[in-house]
Amino acid sequence: MSDKKLNPASKYTLGAGLIHKVDLIVASIIIIGGGFMYYEATLFPAAPNILGDTLNADVFPKMLIVLMIILASIIPFEISFMPEKIAKIDKGRSVSLEPITWKTIVLLIALVSVAEFLGPAVTMFVTAVSFPLVWGEKNYLRIAIYSVAFPIFVYLVFNKVLGLFFDPGVLKYLN
Repeated sequence: MSDKKLNPASKYTLGAGLIHKVDLIVASIIIIGGGFMYYEATLFPAAPNILGDTLNADVFPKMLIVLMIILASIIPFEISFMPEKIAKIDKGRSVSLEPITWKTIVLLIALVSVAEFLGPAVTMFVTAVSFPLVWGEKNYLRIAIYSVAFPIFVYLVFNKVLGLFFDPGVLKYLN
């Protein structure tokens, strides 16, 4: 019998090496989050008729969420399909995250927390300004153009073309 292990990531596995422990935790979080998002998707209002009748707008998010849950349920079993790649991934997991990742997470949580108060237009503007700055973009003219043009473009597409109206957020106090 050779000294070579059949499963190079055996300390990270369950069930005779068929299930990866860390991936099981990640998949469980995704599936639980998907269940919550599916519930929230059942509360969506009916979409306007301009969006067409080929695929109901309230069904499409649910389809994406179900697809995400199905794909997430495969994650813990990937170890049986490609154990060499999983061993390489496990080695990479021991490396700590870069500080920019933590800054991005904090900024994203902060923006999501105030998004309802700010409103979609202002949130898009703040996002378009803050993320490039946090990520180290030095071309301030490019950031300025992007942070103004992107929210205007999204507003025009959704408001004028699709007939969906954004909540004004803090802009309602400008009157």
